[in-house]
Amino acid sequence: MKNNLLSVGVNKYICMILSAIFLYGIVHTAWMSDDARITFRVVLNFLHGYGPTFNIDERVQAYTHPLWFLLLSGLTCLTRNIYVSAFALSFIFSITAFWLLLTRFSKNTYVILTIAGALIFSKAYIDFSTSGLENPLSNFILILTVLFAIPAVTHKKKSYLIGYFICSSLLYLNRADLVQLIFPLTLYVIFENRRQPKIIITSFCIGISPAVAWSLFSLYYYGFLFPNTAYAKLDTGLALHSRITQGLKYFLNSFYADPITCVTIFSGLIIGMRRLNLNAMLSAGIILYLFYILYVGGDFMSGRFLVAPLLLSTIVIARTEWTKATLSFLAGVIIILGVQNIQATLLSSAHYHDRVIKNGIADERGYYFKNHGLIMGRADRFRNPSWTRGAIVNKVIKVGVLGGPGLQYGPSVHLFDFFALCDPLLSHLPTIAGARIGHFYREIPENYFRSLELNQNLLADPHLYACYDSIRKVTRGDLNDVSRWKEIILINFTKKLKNNCNASQ
Repeated sequence: MKNNLLSVGVNKYICMILSAIFLYGIVHTAWMSDDARITFRVVLNFLHGYGPTFNIDERVQAYTHPLWFLLLSGLTCLTRNIYVSAFALSFIFSITAFWLLLTRFSKNTYVILTIAGALIFSKAYIDFSTSGLENPLSNFILILTVLFAIPAVTHKKKSYLIGYFICSSLLYLNRADLVQLIFPLTLYVIFENRRQPKIIITSFCIGISPAVAWSLFSLYYYGFLFPNTAYAKLDTGLALHSRITQGLKYFLNSFYADPITCVTIFSGLIIGMRRLNLNAMLSAGIILYLFYILYVGGDFMSGRFLVAPLLLSTIVIARTEWTKATLSFLAGVIIILGVQNIQATLLSSAHYHDRVIKNGIADERGYYFKNHGLIMGRADRFRNPSWTRGAIVNKVIKVGVLGGPGLQYGPSVHLFDFFALCDPLLSHLPTIAGARIGHFYREIPENYFRSLELNQNLLADPHLYACYDSIRKVTRGDLNDVSRWKEIILINFTKKLKNNCNASQ
């Protein structure tokens, strides 16, 4: 097939039209998730002088996306409205990523139409192009990473290598588990530049510096290398076969609810693995990440974890030399599946609503869109929450949903999260049951709630007392206290905390 079926100018206009359609789709379906509002509370606390933490009386990293958090904080300083900032950043990064995908990876008109159709009709991609979560920024960084990888392999210049490793570092800072998507690609980039080891080492050291800087800050401020949610959601003790079973249910849910996403991912995998090149490394990264999704049991938000693999699959499709017959077949499949999906994307009703939870998995936009959709929600839904300076914690409330209550009660209330997403003690205790994937119950230690109310360690179990004592010193003690630093080292680099938490069972 000819590389360029129409002139560059005509292709540009086609890309502009497709981008306008995509922008309409994401504005029309724009919504705000409850999980995003967890981060919003941290942003508001940070901007009002309480530090980047969920409850102002303890330093806990309740968000998984430091880069997204920092950008939200910076823009909110200007807009004075956290919702405006979240919607604006989502639109900007989503449309920029879409434009780069269409204009930088292929000049073939039919290919451009095919990959654009795959994303425009993908419910997962449209849903999480907004939502207040970090997906739009992740998509943008992924595209930049591949755009730097291509010349880093072909031209082998230091500037491209530095750019690639910086993008990889930023991807880690935006969502750490996404680095699995580019791990094979990273090995490939290093292998292709193996004859210049000094440049590789220098570029790598420069590139990873943002991730290293954040990790050191996290260790210093929070006392832990990773977000609290990582301990709460991943270190659960849930049996492997149970996680894999739930992961399979997640894939099946996505296939039935959003078949175009799954088919496009599968197509990209098959096409990319045909020969050993950069495309194969992208496909290998997708496979690695899909296995990770299976291993952790998927997610409670239908389709969310498939957005990044979908984007990489469209890049593989865009970079492939096609025969007319094969491309026509793929385009036809996407059109058929896209028509089936159109009621959930371009023609999604302003009254879109779906609160069904099956196997712990929900259409998250359907669950929240009625009250928190941009074109549906009342104006007061997106008013900046009232926040005060100089508050002190005067009440502790037990909650299961964090986002809404977190903004409703303000900084003077400590929210006790029995799913442990924001609780530094419970997140390190073994689970006793799972409500939904990512939301696991722990047995509440005796006197724990009273301990929070009085800001004291009143736990009855001696092992848990020692465990909580360590955590309190790290999350509530003086930042520069030498004894705090000794505890941080013991917690992060020995099994002291884990042994004490497990000994109580």
